[in-house]
Amino acid sequence: MKSLPKSLLLIAAIISLATLSSFAVQRYMAEDKVISDPIVMRPEFAIADLNGQVRNIKEWDGQVILLNFWATWCPPCLSEIPGFIELQDQYGEQGFQVVGIAIDEEEAVREFVARLKINYPVMAAEYEALELSSRYGNQMGALPYSVFINRKGEISDKITGELSKIEAETMLKKLGFKP
Repeated sequence: MKSLPKSLLLIAAIISLATLSSFAVQRYMAEDKVISDPIVMRPEFAIADLNGQVRNIKEWDGQVILLNFWATWCPPCLSEIPGFIELQDQYGEQGFQVVGIAIDEEEAVREFVARLKINYPVMAAEYEALELSSRYGNQMGALPYSVFINRKGEISDKITGELSKIEAETMLKKLGFKP
C-alpha cells in the first residue's frame, strides 16, 4: 500500500486546522457575538456587484442595512444566508436591505448566488473585502461577520459569527421594524 505524499498530508492538516480554528473562534465569540459601540458612522465603499455594476453604500441611504461579510467555503456563512433571503422578502418594503460581500473568488460566489437565488445585492471581492470588513470593525477577520446600519448611516450592531433569522429579527424590531 502506497503512503500519501507529505505535501498532501501537510495541505490536509492546514485545511483541517483552519476549519477547526474558524469554529473555535465562532464558539468563543458566541457568548458576546453582538457588539454595540458608541455611535459610529458607516465607512463608505464602492464595489462592483456580480453584474459588473459598481454599487456604493450610499445607494441605500435612508434604509436599514444588514451588511454581511461571508465566503462560500465558510459553513456558518452558508447556513445563515437562507434566513437573510427570507428577511429581505419580509422586510424589504419597510426599508430594509441586505448587502452581501463575499470574501471569495467571483465564479464560486456567482454559482452559489444562482443556486440559492439570492434576492439581494452581492459583491465578490477578495483582499478588498477583507480590508473593508476590518474598516467595519472586524479586527479578527472572522467570518461570518455582519453589521447593522440604521437609517441615519450609523453602525448600530456588529455580529461576529453566525446570525440566525430570529436574532436578526430581534435587531430589526429594535430598529423599528414590524413583523
